[in-house]
Amino acid sequence: MKLIILLTSLILSTTTQAQSLMEMIDLSEQVFTIPVDLSTTKVKVTTLGYGGVPTLKVLIPELAAITILDHRNEGEEAPCMATFEAFTVEDVVQGDPATINSDITVTRKKMVTPIASQQICKVQLVETITTNIRGLNFIHSESQILPDRHIDDCK
Repeated sequence: MKLIILLTSLILSTTTQAQSLMEMIDLSEQVFTIPVDLSTTKVKVTTLGYGGVPTLKVLIPELAAITILDHRNEGEEAPCMATFEAFTVEDVVQGDPATINSDITVTRKKMVTPIASQQICKVQLVETITTNIRGLNFIHSESQILPDRHIDDCK
């Protein structure tokens, strides 16, 4: 669902004004090493937050401390990350339900779209978290629309 909202925002922002061009600007990238519990209570297949599509994800409460935006899907007990490279809990647990340290990369970008006819700049913060757990790539992305700015500040 979040991906649909982001894509819709991109499409609307680029189609409403022929002279408007969306630009992604890198703000920061940080790597944090945090514990990830790979027990069968923290790794699950669920449709929560993914538009009814069963998705394999790991719940990581410590993500709340290293992110700005809310990476907790509605109905979940903690922030999470998903993988689309596997489909079962055992693909992640691999017979070893341990807590491991994982390097989590947090990337923040600013998406700006100038609207010349209104002399404004549409701004959105995009935060993406990624990691690799036992050979599987996990990701989660959130975005937040920020107040409009003057078009001269669209940088």
